[in-house]
Amino acid sequence: MVAGPTIGGVVLSQWVAYHLTKQRKSGETLAVYAEEEGAEKNRLFKRGYDNHIRGKNVVIVEDVVTTGGSVAKVVEAVKALGGNILGASILCNRGGVGPEAMGGVKLNALTNVTLDSYAEEECPLCKDGVPINTAVGKGKAYLAAKA
Repeated sequence: MVAGPTIGGVVLSQWVAYHLTKQRKSGETLAVYAEEEGAEKNRLFKRGYDNHIRGKNVVIVEDVVTTGGSVAKVVEAVKALGGNILGASILCNRGGVGPEAMGGVKLNALTNVTLDSYAEEECPLCKDGVPINTAVGKGKAYLAAKA
């Protein structure tokens, strides 16, 4: 089974499961995703996905990891349902995150990228007057919160 958190892990889990099924040539690898819920933003498997996890080997996938928080919460949700976690596969580890931040699971990242992050008052782009991109990322939400 392949599990991912919403939003980045949904499509990724589907395609990883598809290709694992093709490689195995017998049986099907299922894909499931955990949705965010509540003020603590815990992850839950809904829509009947929770019925498929108990006793299954599970690989967790995610597109980009900055803190490992989403993956850690999927790890908790899988363990709570009795799944056996084989590890986590990440496309891009942008925060130098290690297995300890993700519940101690074995971690495999396709690429590791260090991206600087700044407090607003220290941001060199802000100081230089570079406009915030509102078409991608969270720039639009950031500007709305500032208004």
